[in-house]
Amino acid sequence: YGNIQYAYTDNDAGSDFEDNGSTFGFKGETMIDESLTAFFKYELEANADQKGTVTTRLDQAFVGLKGNFGKVQVGSFDSIYNNAIQDSVDQFENLTFKKNTTTTEGDTIAYFSPSFGGLELQASAQVKGTDNTNDGTAVTLVGKYSVDALTVALGYDSLENDQADDENTIGLNVGYQVMPALNVSAKFETTKDVQDTMGLAARYGYGAGDVYASAQVISPDSGDDYNEFGAGVTYSLASNVYVYGEVASIEANSTADADTQTAVGVYYGF
Repeated sequence: YGNIQYAYTDNDAGSDFEDNGSTFGFKGETMIDESLTAFFKYELEANADQKGTVTTRLDQAFVGLKGNFGKVQVGSFDSIYNNAIQDSVDQFENLTFKKNTTTTEGDTIAYFSPSFGGLELQASAQVKGTDNTNDGTAVTLVGKYSVDALTVALGYDSLENDQADDENTIGLNVGYQVMPALNVSAKFETTKDVQDTMGLAARYGYGAGDVYASAQVISPDSGDDYNEFGAGVTYSLASNVYVYGEVASIEANSTADADTQTAVGVYYGF
């Protein structure tokens, strides 16, 4: 499986035609018995915008077991904290908002519980840092509770392998399905001695695609607050092909002028 993605972007640094995260990969599963299944995934990113040597890098790779107990997997994969707390606000195809710090990916084991009356628990542990010199174990914990149209998620990331001191990140995300086509969400994050972030987002499926918008306020421990906001729209040409356009106002920090950024792009999955 895989996808080809291209984008044309424009910002204060200039305009550019670029690859937007094209990937190819392999995945599969094997039934061990009626209650236990083994699975794997191996996914690479490959730049697809320039002729010549293709630069590849690991995106995700993991192996695991799933059954009535839930799911456990080991390898390199997206942060459970990022998925639960940050993604609903930083929902863009190409543009991106500033995020509070999370543990880097890789060398990780994670557990995902089944739903207990709407309650799901997740935990992960990274056994070393990206430079292989930190001996601590970075622990990430997520709890989700869903009832009717409401979903509440609480996340904690110890940052043990990424920081020189005792910093950590804690976040809360609340999502509400206003109607089948409209979802709204809000988040609050705090990274000790670094910054607090508050964000709002909405996404509406209009039939042929989605319209979405996000905004957030970043409050650094030193310096003034600053804002980011943006919006976008997708249009599906087929079930696996869509185009999109996005615009956002991004500030690098409290002393920088806002940078109006735009992007248009295409996604083809196979």
